[in-house]
Amino acid sequence: MKKKTYAIEYIEKLRNAYVIEKRSTTDIAKNSIEILGLSVSACTVYKDIVNNNIPLRNKSESVSMATGKLDKTKCFMTEDIIEWVDGLMLGDGYINFTRDGYVSCRYRLDSSSKEWVQYGMSKLKDYEPNGITTYNKITEKTPNPIWVSQTLMHPDINSQAIRWYSGPNRTKKIPLDVRITPISVMLWYLGDGSFHYEEDGNMSVLRLATCAFDRKDLEEIIIPKLKAYNIDCYVDNYKNDIHVRTESTKDFFNFIGWKSPIACYDNKFAVPEWLKLIRLSEIVKDDKEKWRAQYYYKQGKLECSKSPGGKMLLFTRDQAEKLRKILV
Repeated sequence: MKKKTYAIEYIEKLRNAYVIEKRSTTDIAKNSIEILGLSVSACTVYKDIVNNNIPLRNKSESVSMATGKLDKTKCFMTEDIIEWVDGLMLGDGYINFTRDGYVSCRYRLDSSSKEWVQYGMSKLKDYEPNGITTYNKITEKTPNPIWVSQTLMHPDINSQAIRWYSGPNRTKKIPLDVRITPISVMLWYLGDGSFHYEEDGNMSVLRLATCAFDRKDLEEIIIPKLKAYNIDCYVDNYKNDIHVRTESTKDFFNFIGWKSPIACYDNKFAVPEWLKLIRLSEIVKDDKEKWRAQYYYKQGKLECSKSPGGKMLLFTRDQAEKLRKILV
């Protein structure tokens, strides 16, 4: 009986070292007394893996582990990295993994922008992302290269795969604890967001592509978290994307920042100056005070400007302070 119990413990230790900790057979054998509790050769380790139905790695995984120096026993995951990963996963990022146990997981980012791939992977240096390469064939129909980078495998990434891929088909799904922060939303916007406005009106369209996500998750997880930061938004009925309402455009950019961290996406932050000004509703909340301000404007006693459509009174900081003094 003791021998059988010991064998089960040995198999579980071997499985943990090989599958979870991503150790090579050579490394397990070299440290077998510490890892398994007895001394065994690399050949014995390999035979025991096969005989106990522990899934073997494919050739590319084995080569990656042999050439990589990433410590699989060390945890690199911090709140900052989770925040960064969530921002990527809401947009362009994804995790490569085998679907029979969330093993062999790697972060991966693909894009037509090389600069974006480089920036997106910059926070994941602990997981040793490879050099940025292209994988598509350049033709008349596809004249632009698609750039890609991916990390080495690591148990930290396994845990994130479990967070982000669930259900019977292990499809990408928004976790309940998804981080919605200035950093994560900025990354999401860079990867899958767009902004358009009408120069002759006061309408703007700020969209976050979410067509691949479940509508219920968007409405019950994402939108409440965004609204907590005063970003009013909704899910459209056409593409299942999130739209930020015009009156919340300023709040959105106040949240993520007004300048792109990478030049290739400066266009996404090309917001008209009038949207950066302070609205009357931000200065005074009382309807009577708003009416007084509008009266002063009509009398020419108020310094301010109007939105292109003429619907909103807009103020600089100095003008807002003057209005507050007038209304005292």
